[in-house]
Amino acid sequence: MQEQMHKLLDEVLAGADEEEIISIKQLLNGVKRKQKHANESIIGGIFAMDKCSEDGNFTINIPITPVTHNSLNIVHGGVTATLVDTAMGTLANMMLPEGYGAVTTNLNVHYLAPGIGEELTASATVIHKGSKTMVVDGKVMDSKGKVVATSTGSFFIIKKY
Repeated sequence: MQEQMHKLLDEVLAGADEEEIISIKQLLNGVKRKQKHANESIIGGIFAMDKCSEDGNFTINIPITPVTHNSLNIVHGGVTATLVDTAMGTLANMMLPEGYGAVTTNLNVHYLAPGIGEELTASATVIHKGSKTMVVDGKVMDSKGKVVATSTGSFFIIKKY
């Protein structure tokens, strides 16, 4: 398998432009971040998610790179949704006792502006915490503080297996 991966990487690099090389580097660094436990998931590593929890507020930053772009060279809406869902879901899980987890049951995202600039920051705040469900508010801002998207998410509280 490793020999096939080396061959594939060599083939891709041979025909890659600068943007593709930057993207390949980010993908490989993402796997490395997960291996070193800087992120809990491959997707968190690939997007270089940097998390911060302070005074009941939770934020995640990601750099805007070619990996996050759509064909218009702005952040893809799915990346924005993933970012805010991760922020809200992580906060929901942080609020639960050992042995329980929160899973998204509904995600509503309102896109207000294009994702441009240096980075995006998603913040999350718990609106409601019940015994079986949670509702979390989310917001995504660009590096200049402009709101890119607002969101609400509903989460089921489940016992971990």
